[in-house]
Amino acid sequence: SMMDLGATICSPRRPKCMLCPLNEDCIALRTSDPELFPVKAPKKERPARRGAAYVAVRGDGAILLRKRPPAGLLGGMAEPPNTAWTARTDGATGTDHAPFPADWRASGSVSHIFTHFSLTLDVYRALDVDLEAPAGAWWSQPGDVPGEALPTVMKKAIEAAIPGATSRRHASKGYK
Repeated sequence: SMMDLGATICSPRRPKCMLCPLNEDCIALRTSDPELFPVKAPKKERPARRGAAYVAVRGDGAILLRKRPPAGLLGGMAEPPNTAWTARTDGATGTDHAPFPADWRASGSVSHIFTHFSLTLDVYRALDVDLEAPAGAWWSQPGDVPGEALPTVMKKAIEAAIPGATSRRHASKGYK
């Protein structure tokens, strides 16, 4: 019965206090405006984390990707190489922490909100990279990038480095 009262009469928006069988005992009605109740607790502030993503582009337009570990945040999904950020710790930033030597250029930064933290990735891009894919990584051709299992934050990072790279409409044309 109390649940029905809360759902139909004592609602947070436009409570029907005059119809309520408990209105004589209601403290909210007696002392204040019933629409102010229940009082919502303030949202807990999310920790802010930082890291870096390194988008390497081969001469034919392929992008270097790797697979994240199977367990944990974004488990088993694809990503460009990046620093070891987590929900609890920041990752390194800057070209000193790039996965291999190349002409890394800053391409801006991207932000993403996860359930328990926010992440800002500084994005770096290297063009005309000429190396074999390291163990656990592969070169994804321009037309294949949109079909890769990329989480939204990694799509944002790739887009910051190469606009249109994760869109099916643009990826078939290649990028530089």
